[in-house]
Amino acid sequence: MAYNTLLTAGDAIVKILTPWGNGTGFLLGDYELIVTNRHVIQGCRQVIIMSENFKKRTVNVLYADPLYDLAFLEIPEDVAIGSLQLAFENYQISQGDPILAVGHPLNLNYTNTKGIVSKASRLMDGINYIQTDAAINPGNSGGPLLTSEGLVIGVNTFIMAAGQNLGFALHFSYLRQTLEDYKKVKNEYAVRCSSCTNLVTESALKGVYCPYCGVKMDEDDFKGKLYLPGHTSQKIEEIIKKMGYNLNMVREGKYDWTIEDGNLKIAITHRPDINYVSAECILCKIPTEKILRVYEFLLRQNYKLPRMMFSVEKSYVIMTTSYIKDSDFHVDTGYELFSKYINNCHRYCDILIERYYCQPAEIQE
Repeated sequence: MAYNTLLTAGDAIVKILTPWGNGTGFLLGDYELIVTNRHVIQGCRQVIIMSENFKKRTVNVLYADPLYDLAFLEIPEDVAIGSLQLAFENYQISQGDPILAVGHPLNLNYTNTKGIVSKASRLMDGINYIQTDAAINPGNSGGPLLTSEGLVIGVNTFIMAAGQNLGFALHFSYLRQTLEDYKKVKNEYAVRCSSCTNLVTESALKGVYCPYCGVKMDEDDFKGKLYLPGHTSQKIEEIIKKMGYNLNMVREGKYDWTIEDGNLKIAITHRPDINYVSAECILCKIPTEKILRVYEFLLRQNYKLPRMMFSVEKSYVIMTTSYIKDSDFHVDTGYELFSKYINNCHRYCDILIERYYCQPAEIQE
């Protein structure tokens, strides 16, 4: 598979959302599993996934591996999804081989990053990794490292924080062995013991200890970890629930929430670094003719709408709330503001399309 056809790999890529952040997963059809990193789903027994082919779904975590930083998820039954193929057992990786890293770096969904194999075998803490120069960033974790033929040769796992373009992918041989190990306990949730390397099922677990070697295992892998949002994030989530939305489907990390309401997506963001809360929504695209009257209308409305404003970026009409300081953000006033804001997003979207001939926004996931 050449690079120009590797774009179809997106059909097999999912975005994974947890209360603590997001990452990438990919489907291996031969094994009927979604593969990702354990650190992407750590502390969760269920996660939200989405792809270019389907909207958000809740799926179960089936396997967690603290030794190799791997995890497996179930495939939802009611969706169509593509599939990738694992490199065959004796596949040889060489320095200089072209590769492609696929994932969602820095929330830039479904991004393909080209590079080469910088070192085919880099031993770190007793585990073999493939070192690449492909730009890998937060959000890429758990995504596939692909050859030019589209074969999975690694799982993108970590970067060197102090370096540039120093990415490391778990060698596919560990993934292949783990998939074979998991076949033996496929009908039950399992965790690999990082000491004796045996797979431990819930029914075999002795309290919190490995039944094979007696080492204490991470309780979060079996019981899950309670998510406790920060003070301002907790207020935002109270408002979202009060407005009647499913919080699990809306939450996209510690500081981001996306509400899908009809044909619109409303993004709510908390910026703890600057102590602000805001919301943003793309309403439509400006027309190719009679553009001036659209701008005049938007400018007039900016004087009429308290704590909300319009802007145009790359032909998209965007409606935002003003920044609200953490210290001024309260559940009652926030609920009133966001409720009015969402209603106004729908109202002005209709006006701009029906009266000013704007075009519906084609927003990519």
